[in-house]
Order: sequence, then C-alpha cells, then structure tokens
Amino acid sequence: MQGHRVHFAGRRFLKRLGVSLLMALFFGGVLGLLVYLRPAGVVPARESSRAWVPTAVFDTAQGWLDGWERVTYDWRVRVLGERSERPDEAVVIAIDDETLAEARQDVRPGVAAQPWPRQLVGRMVHRLVQEGALFVLVDLPFTDLSPNACTGAAPPHAMSCDDAAFAALLEKDPGRALLGFTWESQGPRVLPPANRLWPYRVKLGLYDAPAQAHARAQAVLAAQRPAFILPAGSQIEVWAGVTDEADGKALGARLGATTPILEERRAADDAYRVGPTELFVAMSAVEVVGLDAAELVELRHLQHPVVPLLGAGAGFGATTLLADPDGQVRAIPHLVSHTLRGRRYILPSLPLAAAMRLAETRTLRYEDGKLHVGDAYAIPMSPSGLSLLRWDAPNVGRGSRGSLARSIRAWNVLLNVFDVADERPARFENDLEGRTVILTKTAGEPGHVRATPMGAETPSGAILGQALANLLRSDGITRASPDLDLLLTVGLAFLGAFLALSLSFLLRSVRGAVLYVGFLVAAGAGYAFGAAYVFVEQRLWVAMAGPLLAMVGAFVVTIRYAYGTERQIRDFVHNALGRYVSPDVARLVARDLSLMRPERRQMSVYVCDIEGFTRISEGLPPEQLVGLFNAYLTEIAAVVRATAGQVDKYIGDSVMAFWGAPVRTDRHAHLACEAALKMHEVLAECQDAWEKKYGHRLTFRAAVDTGELVVGDLGSEMKSNYTVLGDAVGLASRLEAINKVYGTHVLAGETTAQLASSSYVFRMVDHVRFPGRAQPVRVHELVARRGELTPRMQEQLALHEQALTAYHQRRFAEAHALFERAAHEFLDTVAVLYAERCARFLVTPPPADWDGVHGVDASGPSAAAA
Repeated sequence: MQGHRVHFAGRRFLKRLGVSLLMALFFGGVLGLLVYLRPAGVVPARESSRAWVPTAVFDTAQGWLDGWERVTYDWRVRVLGERSERPDEAVVIAIDDETLAEARQDVRPGVAAQPWPRQLVGRMVHRLVQEGALFVLVDLPFTDLSPNACTGAAPPHAMSCDDAAFAALLEKDPGRALLGFTWESQGPRVLPPANRLWPYRVKLGLYDAPAQAHARAQAVLAAQRPAFILPAGSQIEVWAGVTDEADGKALGARLGATTPILEERRAADDAYRVGPTELFVAMSAVEVVGLDAAELVELRHLQHPVVPLLGAGAGFGATTLLADPDGQVRAIPHLVSHTLRGRRYILPSLPLAAAMRLAETRTLRYEDGKLHVGDAYAIPMSPSGLSLLRWDAPNVGRGSRGSLARSIRAWNVLLNVFDVADERPARFENDLEGRTVILTKTAGEPGHVRATPMGAETPSGAILGQALANLLRSDGITRASPDLDLLLTVGLAFLGAFLALSLSFLLRSVRGAVLYVGFLVAAGAGYAFGAAYVFVEQRLWVAMAGPLLAMVGAFVVTIRYAYGTERQIRDFVHNALGRYVSPDVARLVARDLSLMRPERRQMSVYVCDIEGFTRISEGLPPEQLVGLFNAYLTEIAAVVRATAGQVDKYIGDSVMAFWGAPVRTDRHAHLACEAALKMHEVLAECQDAWEKKYGHRLTFRAAVDTGELVVGDLGSEMKSNYTVLGDAVGLASRLEAINKVYGTHVLAGETTAQLASSSYVFRMVDHVRFPGRAQPVRVHELVARRGELTPRMQEQLALHEQALTAYHQRRFAEAHALFERAAHEFLDTVAVLYAERCARFLVTPPPADWDGVHGVDASGPSAAAA
C-alpha cells in the first residue's frame, strides 16, 4: 500500500505540472495577445494590424481588459500626484460663475452681455502681457464673426469692427497671444461652399516670405474676396479675385496696393486659391522630423478662428481633448493631421504651440518615443500624437485651477483693465511675471469641464495648463512597449501556475487554504506596488490588469485541478481508515501521516445515551427502530461536527465524541458544552416528528469531562480508528451514568466547569467518590449559556447555593427547609435528593470527620462501556 501511495503521488505531481504549464500558456497567451495588440490611446487600432483576429470577440475582450487597465492606471496617477507639487508655470485665468455674476451687475458697455465683445477680450490679453505673462493662451471660441458692435474706434474697412479691434489689440503684443481651435475626427469631410465666379484677378503685391504673403491673403479674405498665392521664382505673388477693372482698382486702393495689376482669371489659378481654412492651416502647420503623419489622428472638421483674427499677431493651437471609452481624458493630442488638396499638414496643440514659442523654435523632432521641441523640451508621445498627462495633484483643486497651483478670476483682470483705462493703479497683484496664462471659461456650457482621473469636473483650461507644465518640465508618462507588457503577462501567468503547483499541499486545512490564497494576494500586491513604484519613479506605465488576471486565471484553474487531486487523496484516506473518519481527520492525515501516531494533549470528552432505550427497542419493529436510531444519531453527529468536534464511536445507544483533536483549540471545553446544549435544542425540535412517525419521544443523558488524553490512530492492521484514551473518557462515562441518580440531563467534571465558566453557567451538584477512584470528584450540572440565564433560573441557582452551603456546614435543618422549597417551587430533582439526605442526617447525623463526599455506584451500561 505504501508503495502504491508513493507511485500515485509522483504521477499526480506530473499531472499537476502539465496542467499548470498548460494553463500558464493559455492565460499568458490569450491575455498577452490582448495586451500586445492594445489600441494606441483613444485612437482605434488599425484593421490591418489584427485582421486575422475575430473582430467582435476581440474588441469585446480587449475593451473589458482595457477598462480594468484604466482603473489601475488611474490609481497610479493619483499615487504619483500625491508625491508631486502643483506647477506654477501655468496659471488659469477663469471666466467662472463669480466673474459672470459680477459682470452682470456692471454698467460698462458690453460687460454684462455674453459673450463679451472680442475687443474686451483683447484688452484682457494685452493687460495680462503688461502684468508679465510670457504668453496668453486663449481657450475661447472665435469660429464666427463677432455679433457685438465696437465700443471704440476700429478700422473702417473691417467687416466686423469688433473682430478688427481684437486683431489690432493682438498686434500690440505680436506673438504673445495664441488662439485655440477645435476639430473633430468623425463624420464626412465638409467642403467649403462654392463662391460666385470671379472673372478677373488683381495683383496686390510681391513678397519674399510666406508670412508676408499670408498676411496679405488674410486681408483679401477679410474683404470677402478669393485669394490666390502664386509662386514667382523665389518670391510669392498675392492676387485677389474681382468682378471687373473698377472693382479691382477699388480693392487695390482699399488694401493699400500702389500699382494694382488686373488680369483675366485663368483656370490654372484655382490650384493656388487660398480659402480661410487653407490660410489657417498654412499659418499654423508645423514640420516634424521623424514622424509619419499618416499615424496621427486625421481631422474631418476644423473650426478655426475667423479670418479677421488670422493675422501675424497671434499663434494657433488645438484645444480639443479626446476621451477614452469611459469618458475620461487621460492624454492630450499634441499633433493631429489635416489633408488639403492631397497634401497632409500637421497641426499642434495649444500647449505645444506655446512651448514652441517659449523655446523660440519651429523645429520639432520625434525620436525614441519622445517629441523634442528644439533643444529645450522633450516629452513622451506615441506615434499617434498622444501624450499621457502627468498630473501633479491627486485630485482637482477648488475652483478652476485643476491640478495647477493657481487660478485667478477673470474679473480681477477685468478690474485691472478698467483701472488702467481710468488712469488708476491696478488693484490686483496677480503675480504673472514669467508665467504662461490660459484664459478659459469654466462657467456655462458643460463642455468647459471634463472627467479625468483627478475628478469628474476638471476644467478644460486647467487640463491644457497641466499639459503645458508637462512640456516645460519635459515630464510625462511613457507607456511600456507591447513586447514588455506581453513578457510581463506571460511571466505572471507562469508565476500563478507555479504558486498553485508548489503550494497546493496547503489546501489540506482551512488555515493552509487561507495561507495559500494569501500567497496569491501577496504576489499580486507585490506586482501592483512594483508597477506603481516604476510608474512613480520612472514615469513608466507597465500593464497591470492583464498580467494580474493572467496570474489569477492560471492560479485558479491550476488550483481547481489540484483540489480535485486532493479529493482523490481524501477518498483514499476514507477507504483506508473507514467511512466514519471525519473531514478534519482526512485533511490532516492526507497532509501528514505521522498524525496517525499517538500524542498526548488536553481535550474534552462527551458521552451520551438514550434514556429507556431498551424499553423502546423492545416495542418497535426492526425497521422503525433502525430508522429512529439513525435519525437520532444523525442529529447528534451534525451538532458535533458543527461545533468542530469529532464523533468517536457509537456503542449501542451511546455516543462518544471529543474536542481538541485533530484540530487543536484551547476552547474545547466551551465547544463541548455548546454541543451539549445545542443537542437538547435540536432534539426538542424533532420530538413531535419522531412521535408522529415512530410513536416515541427520546430523552437522553450526557456528560462532559476534560483532561489529558492520548489521541491518535489506534487499532490493528485490519481496522484502526482515530480515537482517544485516558481517565477523562472513563470519568465522562461515569458522570453520564449518574445523571439518573440526580435526575439531571448534562453533568460536567470540575476541569470542564472551570475552563468554560466564562461562557456557560454551572451549578455544583455533589462531591462524589466513584468506586475504584481514590480522589473524590466535584460534579457540576451544565445549566445554560451565560447570556440566556432567566431571572427564574437565577433565583433557583441562588436558592440551591444557599441550601448547599448550609448542607456542607452541617446546618441540616436549614438546608432541609431550603431544599424542600427548591423542590416544590422549581421541581428541582437535585433538591429532592438533598432534602432526603438532610432528613436522614437530622435523625442520624454524619460522623464528625464528615467531608460532604458522597459515594455513588456508577455501574450500568454507560459505565460498562467506559
């Protein structure tokens, strides 16, 4: 048998090894594939990269995995934010609710209305520059001509004097303001409406630099005429479409052309025609070395500032923020592409445009996963143009600052504007020297706040400010390569399988199972905190959800297989040791066969039998007798198992059980007492059903004793049993037998009463001497749980203690009266016995050396069984 067991264990290990390796390959391969073919940020993966994968299944699985990965990413972002300081390089100037509330009460022209006149915005931009701002990023829409009238002088030739006034104010601080534009990447491309035919064209100038030509073309477009930029050798000509010669002369004079040249328009001129969008793209486009523009987000709709604002006095950058599928903004598209007339242009974000101006460069270079802004700044960016935001705070601050150090109400800037206009000192010191400001709106439309890992309502201007701070600090988040994430996923899958394989022996006990799962939790937590450490210290985002799920999946499946093999071991133990072995014994023996050898420990023993069972057995047919007896034993065994005890044996109608082995516990006395009380409760519930089915009600007597016992696998080679031996076993049997002497139901020894007295109530019954035992034994009755003692029971116990004290002090008359009272008021069978003793002692007093010990004969079926 031993040889068979060794062979079986070796084969079982090989099977587990094979299953664990298979599960590691399966979970590591599947989840690794999902991690490896992840989408690049919010840009959908290109179909050609995984055309061989079932699209619907793959997208569903990957979306689920990416959702969990985003949760872990957000946690790491907040951990990093807790260890950071809010940046002060960028300051938000917020048109917030308080600003609008103050503006509505102001009497100055245009201040109370929304939107504000653009020349008022221009005055604010000019004031911010005067207060020391390096650049002003205007995160406000100017996609339509201003509906507001001018409040002062404006160029007379402008179609919108408000827009012209705004443009003139921007020209006061050339290059210091940057206007935002927005875009959309979905839907069909919208073509500009066709203009009426312009049969002639007039030449408005010859220029050496594209910037000069663009400025002249902007003036043409502002006059609502088509513009043409034609190459002329090394120079550039700018023409405007006109209806006739008189119209050409008038337009030339209006735009300051000294000698306008009029020609008929040719069909070839349309290739050089410049509309507002073409002009805007030409002015804002950037060149990036080392980047494939085809990988960038392709724009379908472009909402740029109106033509009067497309002057040389301002720069331009995108303010559009892309959200992940869960609606949160985690990255900013620093570069996007737009195709016009077959040519692809690259457009920058507003923060990137500001960084380029701060670095005084137009050169961008993409190399080794980073976007270099000249030689001044470098930030991690994916080939799709997305840069993960490195948040410098764990949550959005109060007001409009988001994760930045400061935000200022736009009303404070407006008041400074008005004070300076009225030749008064500015009342607010905004401390903007050497900083870049973002003029944005945080009140009104919901589009001005976005959900981010920092909070559900993060102002969009503050997000742009954080992106700018990342650029100026050359600090951002780099996502690990797909190869590294795949390696980690497969590696953790094998780790999970290894843990399940090497620690499966712990499943043989509850404590071991807890420890077993603890190793998995510890391994997962170790990887999670390792990934967080790498994220915080190196700004590297390695996959967390995929590797952890691969580890857990391989672990769980392997352990389920291991658990099945453990069940085979338990079946072997049951077959070897008998069908009565308890689950606890089976687990311990399967783990360590040395437990079958005897050992000595303190334990509690319980013995009970049915009162009058001989009479019942003689009056029932065998089938009914067996049915009743089995039902009784089933209830008894269930209670023993429920209290972590072990049913030792059945001897006729007697049941023997013990606590404290094989599972060690210091509360074995408590558990034995709890089982005794619970048995009475359970059997009381069954009495009516038994009487109806079998015609009998069952009453049983029980006893509990505690002592040093020998426990182990005892028996012969043909049959063995996990059982106990010792004095406490015999004493428990004798105590059970003398229940009929005192009319009690559950008696307990002295040690049991002492150990369990904190939770259970006992009363002293007698001090007895059993035949064959030199030392007398204090016998106690188990009364109730401490929390369930009724006032009537307390009164009975107090009366019994008073009577027992008088009895042992030889005041037999007093004791007799008290016991008689207890017998009549409480129907106390113990009191009846003592009343009879007291009556005898009143007639014949005990000798002078009487110590209160009473001799009893515990002979009977139970005693014999012991």
